[in-house]
Amino acid sequence: MREPDWLRLFPDADYRWSMNLRPGDARDFFSGSRDLESILGQRRRLLAEASGHYAVLPVAAAALIDEAIEQFGTWRGRPFGDALDAAAGLEPDWVLLRSDAEGSFLVEAGVVCFPSHWSLPDKVGMPLEAVHGPVPRLNEALGRQVGTFLAKLAPGVAWERENWGLSADAELDHHPRHRRPRLIGEETPDRVWIRLERQLLVRLSGGGILFGIHVSNHRLDEVAASGEGLSYRIARALRTMPEESACYKGINESRLRFADRLLNGNP
Repeated sequence: MREPDWLRLFPDADYRWSMNLRPGDARDFFSGSRDLESILGQRRRLLAEASGHYAVLPVAAAALIDEAIEQFGTWRGRPFGDALDAAAGLEPDWVLLRSDAEGSFLVEAGVVCFPSHWSLPDKVGMPLEAVHGPVPRLNEALGRQVGTFLAKLAPGVAWERENWGLSADAELDHHPRHRRPRLIGEETPDRVWIRLERQLLVRLSGGGILFGIHVSNHRLDEVAASGEGLSYRIARALRTMPEESACYKGINESRLRFADRLLNGNP
């Protein structure tokens, strides 16, 4: 699994909502990182202890789920016995969508062990417009564009994008059932993480859409020091992020302090 391209993720530009889609690589996406075994151990534990919070695999979506499992085997290079085998044996999370008679895409099934403050069971049966509703300005800025893109997505062709935020811990599981700490701006440099979501979109041959989510955490100070100009670029994104977007990401009270530290050479 390839490393993040931080200079692309943080362009020398003001913050804005953008799809930023590019051709993807499903085999690489599902290939596993250097932390694969540790992450699979976490997935097995969560699914054994509280699968109802993370996995939704309804009988009504069996054909769609089976098609996704077969495709996972092709990408990963080994077969999976059933959905729970794939849930515990793949590093990324995955959600399955299907369009209704009106052309809206509904959440049908999936396994999301490492959500970013949301719960898959709460989203099943909802159209994407409703799923994205809590995200400020997202539907207004990109809703029509997202719908058009998904409707025209060709079978078997993968596309990717990323989404990022800041976190006060390096835990992968940010399900709402946990009370994870929030950033307040007083954290030391080694206690702030960029929480990165690498996302994959592929239309399956049966018409459903697979949405993959791979979450990883990266220390802010290390990322800022890893490339020329990254401290300034990250600070610019934090400074120019609309207040409502920063509130949604849980960083409105801390982002300007972190931006100042980045600009002063002390992230």
